[in-house]
Amino acid sequence: MNRVFDNQAHGGSSLIQHLPQLSRPEHGRLVKRKRKRKACETCRRRKIKCEIINQSKCSFCSKANVPCSLVDPRRHRHLKNLSMIDRLETNIQRLESHFQKIGFHLGEDENEPSFIEGSEQPDESSPSSAAENADSINGTGAWDSEPIHMDAQQDPSAAPQNVYHTMRNKAPDDIHTVIPEDLPCFYVPRCFTDAPNPGFSALSPEGKKWITNKTQGGSVGNLESLLPLGLHQGTSQRLLEGLFPDKHFCPLPPKDEIISLVNDYLQQFNSLIPIFQPSSLLSLCEDDNLQSIFDSPGRWASLNVALAMGYMLRIENNSSVHSDRQKGWLFMKNALGVLNGLCFGLPDLWAVQALLGMVVFLMGTLSSQPCGYLISSVVRICHQIRLERSENESGLCPEEVEQRRRIFWIAYCLDKEISLRAGIPIAQRDDDMDVLLPTEIPLDNIGIMPTTDRQETFNVLRSTCELALIKSQVHKHLYSVAARDRPLVEVAGSVAMLDEKLQLWKDSIPTEFRPEPRRLSTFPQSPVAVVLLYLHLSYFNCLIAIHRITAAQESRLGIDLVKKSSVYTLPNQVIFMSESLCTKAATASINLIKYMPKFNITLVGVMIYYPIFASKTLSSTIVRNPRDASRTYHIGLIMQVETFVSSLALGKPNEGIEGLLKDCAEYRSLAEAAVKEASQICWGRRGFYVS
Repeated sequence: MNRVFDNQAHGGSSLIQHLPQLSRPEHGRLVKRKRKRKACETCRRRKIKCEIINQSKCSFCSKANVPCSLVDPRRHRHLKNLSMIDRLETNIQRLESHFQKIGFHLGEDENEPSFIEGSEQPDESSPSSAAENADSINGTGAWDSEPIHMDAQQDPSAAPQNVYHTMRNKAPDDIHTVIPEDLPCFYVPRCFTDAPNPGFSALSPEGKKWITNKTQGGSVGNLESLLPLGLHQGTSQRLLEGLFPDKHFCPLPPKDEIISLVNDYLQQFNSLIPIFQPSSLLSLCEDDNLQSIFDSPGRWASLNVALAMGYMLRIENNSSVHSDRQKGWLFMKNALGVLNGLCFGLPDLWAVQALLGMVVFLMGTLSSQPCGYLISSVVRICHQIRLERSENESGLCPEEVEQRRRIFWIAYCLDKEISLRAGIPIAQRDDDMDVLLPTEIPLDNIGIMPTTDRQETFNVLRSTCELALIKSQVHKHLYSVAARDRPLVEVAGSVAMLDEKLQLWKDSIPTEFRPEPRRLSTFPQSPVAVVLLYLHLSYFNCLIAIHRITAAQESRLGIDLVKKSSVYTLPNQVIFMSESLCTKAATASINLIKYMPKFNITLVGVMIYYPIFASKTLSSTIVRNPRDASRTYHIGLIMQVETFVSSLALGKPNEGIEGLLKDCAEYRSLAEAAVKEASQICWGRRGFYVS
């Protein structure tokens, strides 16, 4: 009895657990109570009382006419645990196979070291280690797809002699041990350093010293063990090797053909838009560098971009259109095949140049849908390698400084151009950069145009960058999300301010190169006249983008100015000339079509947007005022654009050109329908008055 009372004093758990199973004593002994039937599965799920009316069903299941089943909860939990264990084992197997694909060798032997220990101290005594390393390099670094030959008559036996196949059979000993110091995951930002420098890598000597000071003398010798296995074992595998495998669509041509195509690109295109430094691009064509470009996505993509552009520049007649265009697209597919490596791999200058070449190529072939994504990746990589900051130019030679500035400003100009064309937000903000404009008179004279009297020169590339700065302000004040809900009077004030900036920019250009809305009798003859033509078209397009908002709401603007004259100051009177300025700019853009270089299909593809947009502007003007005296002349200009676009369809039909033709036909039909309707109304009124 004392033991029982002690149990009750301390909780009495043993007695309380047995009380439900005991009943009242019968004849001096305890008997077990009969256990009731547990609730069925349906009642347990609905959390209601399960009342049994017969041996087979409970009351609720009988009324609902559903099967009444009993499930032992212990068996249910057991089955659930078995299912969870099976799922965990499957996930572990998938994770192990994934680690093996990206370079981690997971041994099942208990005596073998773990993959972390193995990454720090590789077993060099094992005779199979070298073979396993070679298999991992060849397995993860190889292209997934077989090469697509350019010509059907090409000898199949010649494919294994390609440089790429030579690279695949390269021994592991030929790979240099390089530990990259610019990994984004090890980057220490400026806000952590309390110093004016822009930041540094934790793997650099400066970073190790900073970590030692912060940890009060702690050791940082094992910091490199955090790197992926392939990086600090001496292989050249990239961070995402195996996750996003590269694709190889076409083998490289012979070395002589590569050099010829690269020279064509440098002379006909890179001299106008200097994406690459000629000496650096030509160095890729050397035998030693051809062996190593497969380890660098940026170099591989840059060379293929130059080859693709070189084939596109060779398109001159109908006989070679299909062949050269197909070859150009195959090499561009080679470059796009390493897009994941360019966007998510180690950032470098080659990746920026390759992506810029892709953007220009796609714009030139009227495939501008992915350009917004590509240009945002370009801007992100520019920030990672600090191209937007002037303080990172110290220690570089003048040629390298100028090239870095050009690359950044080409990316900046394309960003603003694509933003205004597609109506998407800009990727590069002006507040996050302080890089200087390209040099007024560079050493290589790229972009320089001398005046007729040889008294002064004009840097058309620098002027294009200055115009891009104005385009950024146009997007910010007129087309950004913050500018949508502004009152029309405030928008009119922004239009007047932007128009003044644009006119100041135009006045800074020499008179003979200045874009004017009048028809030019002769265009200046110069090797960079194509860039000057682009500058003129871009200026007229920017003028239309500034005044199109007030031109469409000119009548409403006058009423708002009268009502709110006491709140807002009256803007410049130029806003009441918006429709006339838009019409003149659109007319001037279409008149410049005859100066477009048909031999350079890429540049024509980049600039054809401006006449198309001018046709849309003229069509809108005719729809708003179908009785204008110049309506017939403007419809003729729209038809002129339609004729020019149709002449670009050489050889095989192009979906991009067909889409442009459809747009031109739509603009022309809208203008003609508005003029026809206005004429019918006018004749009807005359008939009414005569009768």
